[in-house]
Amino acid sequence: MIPIFNDKALSHLKTGFRYTSVTLVKLLLAAILLESLLQVTAREYTNNIFDREFTGGHPIAVSSAGNRGPLLPIKKAPGELRILGMGDSTTFGTGIGAEDTWPAQLTEVFKKNGAKSTYINASLEGYSLKEINYVYRNQWSKYKPDLVVLAVDNNLVSMTWFRRNDKAMPANPYLEPIRKSKLGDVKNQFKILATPSWLKINSQKGLYLLGLANNNIKAEAPLGATLALGWKQADVPPDLPERAWKQFETDLKVLRDSVAADDGRSLAVVYLPARFMAFNGFSDNEQQVPKDRLTIDAGKRLGEISQSLGLLYVDSTEGVRRGRSRIAEEEGRFAPMYIKFDTVHLDRDGHKAVAEDLFGLLRKPD
Repeated sequence: MIPIFNDKALSHLKTGFRYTSVTLVKLLLAAILLESLLQVTAREYTNNIFDREFTGGHPIAVSSAGNRGPLLPIKKAPGELRILGMGDSTTFGTGIGAEDTWPAQLTEVFKKNGAKSTYINASLEGYSLKEINYVYRNQWSKYKPDLVVLAVDNNLVSMTWFRRNDKAMPANPYLEPIRKSKLGDVKNQFKILATPSWLKINSQKGLYLLGLANNNIKAEAPLGATLALGWKQADVPPDLPERAWKQFETDLKVLRDSVAADDGRSLAVVYLPARFMAFNGFSDNEQQVPKDRLTIDAGKRLGEISQSLGLLYVDSTEGVRRGRSRIAEEEGRFAPMYIKFDTVHLDRDGHKAVAEDLFGLLRKPD
């Protein structure tokens, strides 16, 4: 019988096995070292889970009525100031806790100033203005809010345009039962790890820095923060941003009339800026957005539309900037004001700045 492996072949196999084992041990030690370093110096990368139950590691905390936050009775208590916050993921609070969103923090500001206040965060990721109007008319108007505030970011403008012809209103996915799985249980056991999030975020940064990823929008699905800013792109019709803003104005007027139909209530609008427009630091434009390709001041445009529709309006760009400066002066720390590697979604500090801007607007006698 001829042996399958001779002595020389066996020797090569043993050498290869030892080499592979040593390499795996080195990689394991390197991973442990990286994780240990991140646990000490970059705790913000831990527990960075985004799924049906968590956003940035924070519980989604959607009530049985569908709002993110506490469940309120339909009937208000005597003397209660009820705030209704509407919008998309920036108001929903992607990446932060429900108690840190601007509707919740605005409520706290009013409480400090003597108002017995509550809030309803009626937003949802990916909402368009048509959907916001639908849920207001069919659900949240029954709660008789005293203050109705719409937060507008650039994504809301593009989503309103993209879904302008949609007929069906999507259901709230967080009201669907969560299907538990063994894989999900295993994932939750490892949520304390920082390395997976660190590798994912920094690899994305690298792709943008090297020019292997860009901010171009798809002509057939023009979504994202740059359409509302008048993004110039060869294969995108040059008048598309203007058409998107016109659609937004039309749908905002419908929402205004829906709110006014309830006891003559007024709608207030706040603009939430993109990070790369609010600040000029290198870390504020990690996706390397070329600003010379932007032709529209979205905050100014929204202000003009709000004024023409008779709506209260505040552009929170300066408020977010003031918030960063104040934190640096009073607390001696750098405040990004936005969640990690994100150009749109504000963090707790950013939402606080928006809440303070809104309080300044809403407490005016007129």
